[in-house]
Amino acid sequence: MEASRSSLLSVAIRARDVAGLSEVVQAHPVDYGCRPRAVPHPAGGYAVHALLTPEQLEAMRQEGLTVEVLFDTIGPDRTASATIGVGDRFDGGNRAPRGLGSRDRGDDQDLGGIMNADEVDSAVQGLVNEYGIPTFSPPNNTYEGAGGHGGQIGGVNPDDYHVYFTAGVHARERGGPDNLIYFIADLLYASKHGIGLAYGARSYTHADVLKALSAGIVFYPLVNPDGVRFDQQTDSLWRKNRNPASSLPGDPASIGVDINRNYDFLWDFRTAFDAGVATNKSLASDDPRQETFHGTAPFSEPESRNVAWVFDAFARIRWYMDIHSAAGDVLFSWGDEDDQSDAAKLDQNFLNPAWDRKRGVLDGTGAASADLYREWIDDTDHGNVAVTARRVAGSMGAVATRTYRFAQSVGLYAVSGSSDDYAFSRFRVDPARNKVYGFTMEFGYPANFYPTVAEFQSNVLDTGAGFMEFCLAAVDTGLV
Repeated sequence: MEASRSSLLSVAIRARDVAGLSEVVQAHPVDYGCRPRAVPHPAGGYAVHALLTPEQLEAMRQEGLTVEVLFDTIGPDRTASATIGVGDRFDGGNRAPRGLGSRDRGDDQDLGGIMNADEVDSAVQGLVNEYGIPTFSPPNNTYEGAGGHGGQIGGVNPDDYHVYFTAGVHARERGGPDNLIYFIADLLYASKHGIGLAYGARSYTHADVLKALSAGIVFYPLVNPDGVRFDQQTDSLWRKNRNPASSLPGDPASIGVDINRNYDFLWDFRTAFDAGVATNKSLASDDPRQETFHGTAPFSEPESRNVAWVFDAFARIRWYMDIHSAAGDVLFSWGDEDDQSDAAKLDQNFLNPAWDRKRGVLDGTGAASADLYREWIDDTDHGNVAVTARRVAGSMGAVATRTYRFAQSVGLYAVSGSSDDYAFSRFRVDPARNKVYGFTMEFGYPANFYPTVAEFQSNVLDTGAGFMEFCLAAVDTGLV
């Protein structure tokens, strides 16, 4: 729901084991971010991160749960007035952005604050004016009339593009569009000036830069402009878009749809998943008051249709990454169930209605019970996505002062209608489409959607290394 300022706390809910955390998530439908995930706790056992009101915190503690408060998510140093840029530092495109990876130690290392929603298009135009890259405008305008712009680094032939990045999907996850734009700016600057890139302890040669560029990169940095603009104006930790079509009279929290539950992958969660699983709001929701409201139909929202349009416009895309925060994970498909590659169980796939109302039942360890449904994935494909995720997480961890994990997307609970699963499912639904490996990057610190300026700039370094490694892994593994 839409909360007032200073009313949401970033917390870690602890339990002895993963099964205990699964019970917590089932019993408490609070805000677990993009999806609830169990992480080892330094003091032993496991934790799941969440956003709680003071009332929710007290109720959990009254039940005997161990809940640690990490910080006030919208403290004075995290508000828009303290962290979001004012005006237009790119002067309508007359000044090009430049990331941290292409700067020498003697250069100014201060990027300023996070870009405001209007600056994102200005930054893309700055790249156009400086480097002559082509752009595209997706065809579907949002409720407030915005469509946004994306860019391309590659040839004139759409079939030359094999890597696709999106960001700015969940409005409150501040810094995602910036991370992507500054990485693209680094690649272009390094290519033009014949240099390599350095993100903290991780360095890349000029040859690496050219290798990454050879993949052909499509980037769409602000998928949800309406939501981002609203969140930056209100500090309300707003997640959804701003479509009021399903909203309830007098309830502002019921405005909008979670774009990352609106894709055509097991969207009808009440049919696709076990009835007990379908009650958990982390999966998805048909209640417009919930953060995970999935809309009125698959692709009911212009934002999700725009993301899908890019796949069709650049039909040879093979590698896709959707950029989110805040968990410190690099995730790969599937998100509806645990993966399995048993040739005798090919029938266990999302297209088979025989498994409707049976999906999503996990045993509390992150793996499905042996006698229940598990989502089939080709063994080679599984190896490709797992190795790539490990490479990306390793590069980010080498830069950061914390560990980035790589894992399958399914966590303590399944997810319906997400972009990474949709991307990977496309070729299964229609064999004429290209196979796309789908990933989600969850940058930053757990449940830290509003980073301070210092944390934001640290995230730019982490993600720059991660994006670079993703492009290199794509070339190494294969672009076709």
